[in-house]
Amino acid sequence: MKPQIDVAVLGLGGMGGTHVGAAKESPYVNKIYGYEPDQARREARAAELGIIPATLEEIMANPDIRLVYIASINEVHVPQAIMALRAGKAVLCEKPMGMTLQEADELLQAEKETGGFLQIGFELHYSHLYMQAKKWIETGLIGTPVNVQCRYYCCEFHKKNSWRSLNHGSFLIGEKLSHYLDLQRWWFDQPIKSVYSVSSPKVVPYFNHRDNHQIVTTYADGGVATLNFIMYIAETLHHDPLQETLAKQSDDGHFLQYHICGTKGAIETDVFRRRLRRWEFKDGAEQLESSIVETITFEKKDDLEWFHNTHGQNLRVAELVALGLPPEVPARDAYETMRLCFAAEQSEETGTLVTL
Repeated sequence: MKPQIDVAVLGLGGMGGTHVGAAKESPYVNKIYGYEPDQARREARAAELGIIPATLEEIMANPDIRLVYIASINEVHVPQAIMALRAGKAVLCEKPMGMTLQEADELLQAEKETGGFLQIGFELHYSHLYMQAKKWIETGLIGTPVNVQCRYYCCEFHKKNSWRSLNHGSFLIGEKLSHYLDLQRWWFDQPIKSVYSVSSPKVVPYFNHRDNHQIVTTYADGGVATLNFIMYIAETLHHDPLQETLAKQSDDGHFLQYHICGTKGAIETDVFRRRLRRWEFKDGAEQLESSIVETITFEKKDDLEWFHNTHGQNLRVAELVALGLPPEVPARDAYETMRLCFAAEQSEETGTLVTL
C-alpha cells in the first residue's frame, strides 16, 4: 500500500484548481485542504473543487498536512513559502520565486535553515517535448550545444483590466518567460556569463508592462542563447468548434519553437506543429552535410503532457514528498533562472550588458 499524505493548496484560482486536480488523482494524497484569504470565496471555491476549506493558521498548525502547493498571487509566494517551510511542510511554489532577488535569497535561506523540501514550479522539466530534447543532448547526439534560439510569438491573451495587464514593470520575464530562459539554462548546463535584453516601444497600449523582449544570453563555455518574444503578432484566438486549435494556430502567426544547435547536429521543438526533430551533421566531401534523422510527433490528447506538464509535475512532487525523497528540480537551480530574469530586466532598464 502506498504511503499517503494530506496536502493544502494556497490560492484557489485557475492554477490552484490545476493543483487540486492533480492532488485528487495522486495515489499518495489523502485529504486536500484549500485556502483563500476571503472566507466567502474560500468556502465557495472549496465546495466547487470538492476539498476542505481551511485558514492559513489551520493549515500551518496541522501536522498531517505534509505538502503545500502555493498558487497564490505573486506578491505572497515567498512569505507563504517561508511560513510553510518553518511549519515543517514541503513546498511546491509557483514562479516567480520572489518579486525581487532579495526575496528569492530569503526563500533560499529559509530552505537552508529548515532543511525543508522546496521546489519551484518549472514544470517544463516534466514536459515530454523538452525532456526528449534533454535526453538527446545528454546522450551526445548533437555534440556540444553552442547555440539555442527560441522564437515565441503569440496573441494578446491577458485582456484589458486583468491583473496581468495592469501589472507594472517587466514582470513578464519573471512571470512567463522564466520558463523559456530556464530551458536554455537546463540544456546548456553551465554557468551564465552575461545577458543583454532590449524591448521596442509597446504596441498593446493598455499594458503597464512591456509586450516584447529580445534577450541574448552568453554562457561560460562560449554558448549563446536568444529568446525573441512578441505578445501581439499572432491572430487573436476565438475558439471555433470546427477547427482544431493548434492546427489553426500553426499558421496564423503563433510560434513556440526552439532550435538547439550543437557541434554534431541540431534539435527543433515545435509546440504548434506538435513535432520534435533532430538533425545530424556530417563532414562531406564538399561541405558540411545536414540531414533530418529523427522526427517525433504527438496527438492532441497528449498536448499537456508534451508541452506544459503541470499536472505531471504536481503528481510527481506529491510522490516525492510521500516517499521522503528530495526535490528533482533544486530550488538553487530555479534561483539561477530567477537571477537571469532579474538581470534581463536590469539590462532593459539600463540599456547595458549585465555580467553575472
